[in-house]
Amino acid sequence: MGQSNANAMRVLVVGAGSISREYALHHFNPSSTNTVVVGIVDLNEEKAIDLATQVGSAQAGAVVRNDDNNKYKARVLSTSKGTPVPHFTDIKVALETLSDSIDIVYIGTTPKSHRRLVEESFQHGKHVLLEKPLAANIEDADAIIAAAATSNCILAMDIGMRYNPALQELRNRVLFQNELGKPQKLRASLKMHYQQWPREWQTQPWCASREEGGPLREVGTHFFSALLEFVGAHHYEKDCPATRPSVRAKVRATVDYPNHDGACETSASGVIAFEGGDLPPEGLHVEFSVVTDAPGDMYELTITPDESSNSNNKSLTLFDFVSLRNQNGKVFVRDASYGRKECVQALVAATIGSENETAPSVVTAQHGRNAQRILDAVVNSKGDYVAIDFDR
Repeated sequence: MGQSNANAMRVLVVGAGSISREYALHHFNPSSTNTVVVGIVDLNEEKAIDLATQVGSAQAGAVVRNDDNNKYKARVLSTSKGTPVPHFTDIKVALETLSDSIDIVYIGTTPKSHRRLVEESFQHGKHVLLEKPLAANIEDADAIIAAAATSNCILAMDIGMRYNPALQELRNRVLFQNELGKPQKLRASLKMHYQQWPREWQTQPWCASREEGGPLREVGTHFFSALLEFVGAHHYEKDCPATRPSVRAKVRATVDYPNHDGACETSASGVIAFEGGDLPPEGLHVEFSVVTDAPGDMYELTITPDESSNSNNKSLTLFDFVSLRNQNGKVFVRDASYGRKECVQALVAATIGSENETAPSVVTAQHGRNAQRILDAVVNSKGDYVAIDFDR
């Protein structure tokens, strides 16, 4: 990093796991997001000290890269220079100690902890960047939305699909450039397949728990958000909120769990049917599947016209989250940015009241709740259709 911090927004990082490390070492810096880390909080003091030391070294100019054995774990090549930023094991102590030295609290902790940490941050007058999913249950999600609605501070979700160039290209090619023709109905196949769950790098027990983890909650949230962005559920906020197209959906699904109590799902399948928004008259019919014993990991969202309109077998596939190809294997976008940096940029722009028309809009708590509504419907369907009303 090594840039001037004088005018940067000051960030308290809560959580020292893989995603928090990525933000602290890659995305919170003056040059790309006009932010700087001023403290680390984690219940595990050893982890807090380690990340605080690495942040200090990065701020002094040490090179940061991802671990060779874990692409989700950022680290610095040397911790021999720089002064560690302050570390804490309690967010309340951190907020009281650093007080006016904090502008934003980044919360990268387990879903069950989100409500308490958001409310504590708002009580101290801090803006919040919250890791997905919004919460572990409906009650906490509603409480977070209520807190955000009554606070003078801004809550932004860390769901980067809105800013994902591959998803944006998919949306433009299908809905506005008519690359798949002008069908009355679109179909989609969403595959979230894993060799194992939790994945090899997910070592915390909560990742395998039904209450907080599982592939639907951890990865499904990304793709449920992607579908909402694709259909146009969250567009038009800046220009004309009153004319935003109304999006409706219904879900029918089955979810399989192992015999032992408290463990997350082992597989799931079903249908998500969308209508309205920017979709053609008969909407979008999504068939999805979750598998946890696949030959290899696969993350793919394929869009096709309805069978009657698809004589040429046209399709477009979003794969590996950030790449896009057609039915012939031609790649239009490869290994784009997922959008994490843009999540930070959007929050910073919102906190300073930027009128820049090109500034990205934040993913609000309501938008995060909409993705969770799909998740809740999938889990609760038990083979019957569940209608979803989305927050505007």
